[in-house]
Amino acid sequence: MIVKGNCIDLRPATLTDRQRVYDWCFQSETTKSHSGPPDYPEIAIASYQEFCDDYYEEYYFTGAYPEKGQGFLIMNNQEAVGFISYSTYHLKPSSAELDIWMKDETNCGKGFGNDALCTLSDYLQEELKINLLLIAPANKNIRAIKSYEKAGFQRTDKAMKTFLTEEYQLQYGYGDYGVDGTAILVKHLYN
Repeated sequence: MIVKGNCIDLRPATLTDRQRVYDWCFQSETTKSHSGPPDYPEIAIASYQEFCDDYYEEYYFTGAYPEKGQGFLIMNNQEAVGFISYSTYHLKPSSAELDIWMKDETNCGKGFGNDALCTLSDYLQEELKINLLLIAPANKNIRAIKSYEKAGFQRTDKAMKTFLTEEYQLQYGYGDYGVDGTAILVKHLYN
């Protein structure tokens, strides 16, 4: 199944994609935008094992549990230019949290991410009846925040824990960058 966008397509990620998706996130020139020194010394760069165990379990790459989450390669023509995913398992009903990154700087600023966010938003609304999307970058990741706003997300002053089920509030309630360091952006989807 391919989800068609305007300038990109979303192709479900497979287990054979897992290593390169990790590399794009934690071993590329874009890593500095969210993890590790110099800008994020308090956010460790995850190992591949941590990526698999703590961030992206196998089902993101098999599609086995779409009600919990799934990952997609962002394709421009036949080239993979990034990765986007959604997670729902930790949120209140009819909500999903998105995460996105490009494989390298040459694919940033070309509209691929914006189109991927809009395409996945439409897909989630239609297929899973999601009506609230959430994305939570670091406050200091201004480029990402501007991109998310172009895709229809708006900052909220609500705390991350207000979107979570009670079971996950302690684990995820402070956001990846702490309460003061995490920007919470939401997008309401309407039928």
